[in-house]
Amino acid sequence: MTATGSPDDPKAGRATRPPHVGTSIEGAPIGSLLLQVVRAHARVGTELLNEAGVASPHEIVLLYLDARGPVPQTDLVHYMGRDRSTVTATLQAMERAGLVTRTASPTDRRAMIVQLSRKGRDAVPRAQAAWRELERRTTSALTPKQQADLMDALSAVRDALNGPAR
Repeated sequence: MTATGSPDDPKAGRATRPPHVGTSIEGAPIGSLLLQVVRAHARVGTELLNEAGVASPHEIVLLYLDARGPVPQTDLVHYMGRDRSTVTATLQAMERAGLVTRTASPTDRRAMIVQLSRKGRDAVPRAQAAWRELERRTTSALTPKQQADLMDALSAVRDALNGPAR
């Protein structure tokens, strides 16, 4: 199929695109496309992280702790936007893998403080490199202006979805 949409387009030199693959919901072209983009981004990101020896979503926790140092576990729950039990399960897996340690807070015995272990600190540069490569692949077909416009558009979409329901 050519860029114009007709498989028999006689115009030479036109760039061709692979056929559409993925979810297409009639009446929701933007939502359908966003779903395709999110799935492709997650797939490539997971592949890059696996190559780097880091599991998803462990890299998000590693990068957060690297930037902030030891934090209460509740901070990670809020940051990740997941329920407490999901974040607890992630942190337990990371603890078993030797990436983080969790200790009781000295000021609140009900709270857990999470921090990077040496192994976790060693994994941070690999996680950062995987995210930089994902960003490069994600934006390589876009001009700087298109990247800025996309950031603005996606920010507006995010804010609209997170705002009050209409």
